[in-house]
Amino acid sequence: MTDSSNPPTITANRVERGAKKKRRVPLAVLLVPIALIGIGVVLVITLRGGAVPILGGGQDETTPPFDFVIKGTRPVATSTKADDDTLSASAQQVAEDATPTIDDLYTFAFLDPSNWHAGEYDEAFEAFADGARQTAQGSADVLTLGAGAGDVFKTVDPRKSTLDYQVLFDKDGNPDTVVATVVFRALGERKDGTYLAILSEGTLFLRDVDGWKVTAFDVTRGDTETEAPSPSPSTSPSA
Repeated sequence: MTDSSNPPTITANRVERGAKKKRRVPLAVLLVPIALIGIGVVLVITLRGGAVPILGGGQDETTPPFDFVIKGTRPVATSTKADDDTLSASAQQVAEDATPTIDDLYTFAFLDPSNWHAGEYDEAFEAFADGARQTAQGSADVLTLGAGAGDVFKTVDPRKSTLDYQVLFDKDGNPDTVVATVVFRALGERKDGTYLAILSEGTLFLRDVDGWKVTAFDVTRGDTETEAPSPSPSTSPSA
């Protein structure tokens, strides 16, 4: 077993991946024709001197920006002849390659309003290999914000979340399995004005199956009630 000393912190780049992700058509786009018809009705009513109905007030479908922070990456060799420096460099690259899978999993499962408003998380389950996807779907109450989240939450915002990697190499020095220790945190504001500190932590096991995919997992939830966040200090000059 080998270990890299003081590995650098790596932050996944969502900007580089954003153009590659499959996204459903935003709800706002689908409602444009309806909105145009509504505007026409408003104009007719206004010209005739009638009351004007109130339009707008739809749900915000904007996904907050999010990236996991990688605390460390440790290569684990199965051969005594392995070169430590080579394995360390390879492990760092594997961590960079695997992080988008986990980042997208938690973004789609907890942060993307178009998913949790509808209580549907198909995009999140794309992070799992075929053999693990059905098991993951059966654990949706743990792996996602939940089927009824749209009825409960007003907003969900990420908090500092971390990944810690072990990369297991085979006897030939090729990366075989990634073991990712995950700590995901978010703050949910409920529609009744209360707040929930969302915590998902555990272990994800990934293998390169046409890209890094989750093949097994051991994840728990530790959500707790919390207070409203403190307002940001005012930057306006005092009178």
